[in-house]
Amino acid sequence: MAEKLSKIKRMEVPKETIRQRNLEEVAAAVSDNKEAILKGIDLLEALNQSETLDMMNALVKHREDALVNVMRELNKPEYAAPVENLTKLFQLAGRLDVDELQYFADRMNHAVKEAAASEASGKTSYMDLLKALKDPEINRSITMLLQFLRGMGKA
Repeated sequence: MAEKLSKIKRMEVPKETIRQRNLEEVAAAVSDNKEAILKGIDLLEALNQSETLDMMNALVKHREDALVNVMRELNKPEYAAPVENLTKLFQLAGRLDVDELQYFADRMNHAVKEAAASEASGKTSYMDLLKALKDPEINRSITMLLQFLRGMGKA
């Protein structure tokens, strides 16, 4: 039978070898992400020139004091209504059917472009309105508007 192992000697890697591997790993990452790093440096330079970097640095270092000051300001009576409205706005946004809203927004944008491109001249008579109802696009729009008003009026 084999003899039981009682001592395990771990292989120690010298610190210089670990440091060299780490440097090679960092150099490879810098090389792979050169463009992103250069953009990051440009962003940092712009933030530094506008003195925003100093402000952000101070904000991070003194975040507890800054948070206390922000909360003290938000608790003032003049900010109560806007904060409450902001909360309600987020709740409303959560209930909206975005796909349906997108469809209507696209249609409204198209209608605004059409209206801006047309040159309205003269007055529209009752007969002109009745004739316009024969136009399928106008009829479809009026029907959609009536359905919208009907849906909005339902209890």
